[in-house]
Amino acid sequence: MGIRGQLVLLVPGIVALALAFGTVLEVRREQRESIADFRQRNEKVLQSIGVTVAVNIAQNDLSGLDTLIAQLSTSKRERDLTELAVLDDQGRVLAHSEPERFNTIAPDAFSQNATQVEGVTWERSGDTLRISVPAMSGIRWGTVTATYSLDRLGAHLARTRLRLAITSVVLFLILGTILFLGLDRLVVRPVRTLQTAVRRMGEGHLATRVPPLRGSELGELTNIINRMASALQHERENLERSVAERTRELQEANARLERLAVTDGLTGVFNHRRFQEQLQAEIVRSERHKRPMGVLMVDVDFFKKVNDAMGHPAGDELLRRLAEVLSADLRQTDLIARYGGEEFAVLLPETSKTEAMQVAERMRQAVETKINDGTTAWPTRVTVSIGVGTYPDDGKAGEQVLVAADQAMYVAKRQGRNRVIGSRGAVA
Repeated sequence: MGIRGQLVLLVPGIVALALAFGTVLEVRREQRESIADFRQRNEKVLQSIGVTVAVNIAQNDLSGLDTLIAQLSTSKRERDLTELAVLDDQGRVLAHSEPERFNTIAPDAFSQNATQVEGVTWERSGDTLRISVPAMSGIRWGTVTATYSLDRLGAHLARTRLRLAITSVVLFLILGTILFLGLDRLVVRPVRTLQTAVRRMGEGHLATRVPPLRGSELGELTNIINRMASALQHERENLERSVAERTRELQEANARLERLAVTDGLTGVFNHRRFQEQLQAEIVRSERHKRPMGVLMVDVDFFKKVNDAMGHPAGDELLRRLAEVLSADLRQTDLIARYGGEEFAVLLPETSKTEAMQVAERMRQAVETKINDGTTAWPTRVTVSIGVGTYPDDGKAGEQVLVAADQAMYVAKRQGRNRVIGSRGAVA
């Protein structure tokens, strides 16, 4: 046998060994990357959740925190989440996907260590992955820990390994057939044809098909490769659809998390954090365009009487109804937020002090009329006291305007409540 014949026999054997070795390396690489990607994606989700958790803890809103954890837990099976918890700095459970764990001390070392570590921590044990992130909103308010099952990811990797193994076996059989034939005239030219077709498939042209080749073995090989290409093409199309769908779901989930991060969980209006951000932005815009801006501070009169007489659920319902009434008369460019407790703050761009006073008075009248319409027997007539501050009349900084509105609100309280007072004594 000449040198060329020896190469015909040797090269396919070397290629077969290389494919087997490459398959093993590829499986290991994909396993590492899949687990790393899974961990990083869930770390980002938990960090987004951590912002909302921090706001709830900062506002001592444990009911809102429980609601958030419960909502996230309802879809835990879809995201391989088996356990979700919020801990304080002592490792005590503030909220848990299993409500009976509330107010207990997390007994495991991972949870205790997570409360002391500054950044993100994770731990993998068998088919379980645990991740913790600090709940941050300016400062650290607690720690969010989550436990994920890797069973579904492991099953996916097992299917990938099987698919790669089958592909390797098919290619090995192909090369074995070539080795068995061992004839230049019957092997080299068909192999070149195969090589060209497979190379185009490898370049992503999965619509490529191998033309019919002479011989039953090569004909069968052609059918196998073409079926494989069809299967890969179908698999890629399914994968592309799946990726597009998952991307859309992730975008929707991110949008929901973003809304949760800036929305008050009880009333549905914006929260304190969002109000402060928008206040600073509107101050900059008003200064650039030399336009006025109004800020209203709204406080519910005798709110404690409602809680004392009817309970906190009734107080919560009152706050929700107040948010609806106060929002009804606002423009799309205006912003209303729950500032804290029973206080609301309203931002009125492009609004002078006179106009802001008129808006505040309409709000006061709407509350007095619509909340006291007889549908609910409140223990006292529900009214609000409103303070009005404006830029640039009360200051060039957002904090100055806010303080002016707040002080005016307290003047309204001292003067008998259920009234609108502007900064520097203006009365609606």
